[in-house]
Amino acid sequence: MGDSNVSAFPLHRRRKLVEGIARVLDSKNGEDANAFWRSTAKTILVQLSESGIAPEVAEQEVCTLLHVVLADIAARSAAKLAR
Repeated sequence: MGDSNVSAFPLHRRRKLVEGIARVLDSKNGEDANAFWRSTAKTILVQLSESGIAPEVAEQEVCTLLHVVLADIAARSAAKLAR
């Protein structure tokens, strides 16, 4: 039996996931925000691992997700300021 590559729909393209995480992070500050993100990231890493995603790929997915979440928060903040 050979090695297989499992690929998943990129996390950063899952709008509901991105927006949900962004809303929660936007409502928290400091250590509360950090704790929420660490817990979320750990849960996602476990889910990806259980789905057969390689650890390096899973970590990259979570990293990219964080960047997109932060961009979403910044965009919403800018839109609020523009009103």
